[in-house]
Amino acid sequence: MEPIVIVMAKDPRAGSVKTRLVPRLTQAEAAELAICFLRDTVLNVQRVIDHVMVAYTPADARSHLEMIAPSGLLWFEQTGRNLGERLESVAIHVSDLGFCPFVILGADSPTLPTSFIQQALEVLIRDQTEIALGPTADGGYYLVGLNSPVPGLFHNIDWSTPLAYEQTATNATAFDLRLHALPKWYDIDTPADLCRLCEEMSSGDDTTRTRAPETYRWLIDRAFCLHKYQSD
Repeated sequence: MEPIVIVMAKDPRAGSVKTRLVPRLTQAEAAELAICFLRDTVLNVQRVIDHVMVAYTPADARSHLEMIAPSGLLWFEQTGRNLGERLESVAIHVSDLGFCPFVILGADSPTLPTSFIQQALEVLIRDQTEIALGPTADGGYYLVGLNSPVPGLFHNIDWSTPLAYEQTATNATAFDLRLHALPKWYDIDTPADLCRLCEEMSSGDDTTRTRAPETYRWLIDRAFCLHKYQSD
């Protein structure tokens, strides 16, 4: 058994990704930024682990994603009517391939410290927990880690609401799973989140820029964006 990390990815097409950043950004800019987020997220994961998979949607997204993502990845098409069903489909797929444990994360937190991913893998490998969850500032979560699929774990979750983390944690308790809560981080979904990202990138901490070089270059190339968001 070997561990794996799966990055959930939506094809970054203009008008279909990061829509809550529009009209602060144009649809094209939002898509460009989503590409940077994906590249940085995958590269960060590859610093931690050998086996990395991109679970993509929609069905025809793979060819485009292969052109923009780093090389050396495994690929899987997400299936399901909502995020919970898609997460479950990923969990079942990687388990069937023989990977254990597995960590699933989104591509909306390009500056996520790699130590958080390492921590999730370590507590699972050492059997210190059955589920690792990484809470976000908005009440969701950026990461879930498991040793095996848990049917029903992602049922009855109000996705994209402040209730998602607590509802998943409640489900974990109902299944008698030991829960390891990782440090809180943030997704970039709203203009306020983008402001926080700009502030983080413009701080004196070089590690942030190292973790997300594509995102940093994109912001620097559009210096007006940095100034704009810091002053709003």
